[in-house]
Amino acid sequence: MVTTELGACEWFVWDLRRSNLIDRGQLDQVVGEFLQQNPRAEPPALAEFLIGENILTNFQAERLLQGKTQGFVLGPFTLMDALGSGSMGTVYKAHNKTDNHWYAVKVLPRRSMWNVRIARRKVRSFEQCKHPAVVPFVDVGTAGGMHYLAWPFVEGETLDKLIQSEGKIPASVVGVLALQIAEGLEVCHQQALFHGLLKPSNIMVGADQAVFILDFGIGCLLAETEGESLVDTMSTANSVASGLDCSSPESIMDPQNLTPTGDQYSLGCVLYYMLAGQYPFPGGSAAETMMAHQFKKPQSLAELAPATPTELIAIVDRLMQKKPEDRYPSVGVVVEELRPLIKKHTGVVRRPAPMAHATLKRAPVTAAAEMTGKSVPPPAQSVAPSTPKPRAMGALPTRDSLRGAGAPKKAPPPESLEPEPKTAAQVVVPGGMDSDDAESWWETSMGPTGVMVTAVFACGIGYLAFRLFS
Repeated sequence: MVTTELGACEWFVWDLRRSNLIDRGQLDQVVGEFLQQNPRAEPPALAEFLIGENILTNFQAERLLQGKTQGFVLGPFTLMDALGSGSMGTVYKAHNKTDNHWYAVKVLPRRSMWNVRIARRKVRSFEQCKHPAVVPFVDVGTAGGMHYLAWPFVEGETLDKLIQSEGKIPASVVGVLALQIAEGLEVCHQQALFHGLLKPSNIMVGADQAVFILDFGIGCLLAETEGESLVDTMSTANSVASGLDCSSPESIMDPQNLTPTGDQYSLGCVLYYMLAGQYPFPGGSAAETMMAHQFKKPQSLAELAPATPTELIAIVDRLMQKKPEDRYPSVGVVVEELRPLIKKHTGVVRRPAPMAHATLKRAPVTAAAEMTGKSVPPPAQSVAPSTPKPRAMGALPTRDSLRGAGAPKKAPPPESLEPEPKTAAQVVVPGGMDSDDAESWWETSMGPTGVMVTAVFACGIGYLAFRLFS
């Protein structure tokens, strides 16, 4: 196809070629046939046609019409849609051209630095973590100067969104969910792996009360390994700051002190959140929350959720002990305490079976009221998905309208791929920050690192004063 035949679509076709989204031969054939029937077509019309033919997604077309051609293909992953932004980067729904499965791919900011050798070793460690609740960390890589992490893509509703829309979860259901989380954690702890960043936005509930623990592996990357950190200090501070509501006292004092016993404390905070409908220390600033985790006791669950069995309250209380040695010897002990409790109150004990995570896919759950309390069967193997037909886009702007009249139509320099911001109600973000985490002027001015350093210093002073005068 000669350039003069492309007409107004010339710059859009060239951007398509640069994006590596479509095979050159296929692109020339499809575009040639379209322009033969529509010789005066504009780029938005061509984009609509490619969407209708399932060659492009809405997300890809919108970015290409803005002149963004780089970052669509990262190793074996083709980015299909933007799911949202979290504390460490942007999360995309991606298709793997090697195994034809869907994945959630987190793209880290370009400033991030890490030790890829150790990171890949951590990925291999998760091959031993076979449990339905664990969404395993499966890949880490660098492409075009961009670092990315990958997990199998799962569907459902995260606990924070579920409770924001429906309120507290009944204690009988909390027990069923807690057992799955604890079993998943125990499988990983047995392999000397930990989560490190457990919080409601990292717990997804799918069909039939199936639980998926998201963002497994990030904590291992943030913790110091073999005397060196895998990622930069800013990424570590941002991740810890985004999960302060469920952070253990020891990880607050040292953000790299992420351990299995720290997972116990975070699990206790998650269970507290499900039962009470609020975090253990709600409403304060970041510094106040950090101090509270060090020295304060949360309001009693017996007051906030009086229908909760005393045995479950006792489990939460022990998980949330300030000193690691006062918690359980292992999460396996928590599992053994939860099983008879669940059987007593629901008559159901769930014993999940190992499964192939790469084919994991479930229908979304929309409300806590849809939870029935029945046992969860082993997930069925799904058929390798094909690219779904996107929703209608409506009128698409041209690049001239986006950049101003009279702007030249030559291809722009490569740009990094960044999604348009979405509201918390629109997206489910694995590892994302809570929507109601409004920052004070002080926190905004100092940034997460400044707040973290100041609060840790204050915690240290408070601890010394406590030891001297108690």
